[in-house]
Amino acid sequence: MKKFIIAGLTSALFFLPACGMDKGDYDGANGNGVNPTVDARDRAGTPGKTPEDAINDYGYTRIQSPSDDRRPMTISPQIDKKQLSNIISRMIMQFREVKDAATLVTSDKVLIVYDAKTEDRNKTADMVKKTALSVVPRWFHVYVSDDITLFEDLERYKNLDESTLHVKASIDALVKEMKKSPQGKRMSGYEGEAGEMDDEMLDKDLNGKMK
Repeated sequence: MKKFIIAGLTSALFFLPACGMDKGDYDGANGNGVNPTVDARDRAGTPGKTPEDAINDYGYTRIQSPSDDRRPMTISPQIDKKQLSNIISRMIMQFREVKDAATLVTSDKVLIVYDAKTEDRNKTADMVKKTALSVVPRWFHVYVSDDITLFEDLERYKNLDESTLHVKASIDALVKEMKKSPQGKRMSGYEGEAGEMDDEMLDKDLNGKMK
């Protein structure tokens, strides 16, 4: 029975784009249906909708190069760190073991302090860490701690930024303290628990292949 339901839903999804749309409604973003690339100036969002109305719209961007040259990104990605920290904390609170969670997002790190009732601290740390890694760009490193005395330490940074004097050294000191708590499993053979590259492991593997 489940197979029939799934098949019916799949068929319905295929027919959805065609319903109520003729060739005049969509003929490709460039008007010929050959290269449906979104023009951010003319096709960003849905006409007639306010930002509040369009909150459930999908986000899609396609960028094509006029040549085969690979050019470096000239614009640094802009990330709303406050919104990101809010999203991560709310996602972590979905775990029944977690009673309290605070998240700090910097330009390349995510620091999470949480209060959890758990018999397996390392397993919980792994869940919390991977939750954060699932929503941040891959260059971020994630550090977690179930030491509730660090809530206050983390909160001290909420109104600071990258230009604050000595803030990097202070963050590094806090990370060192957080790493005394379980950090979960290594992310891969070449990456440590926080997702940072383990140069020593990489060198060993490369040397082994070269022999």
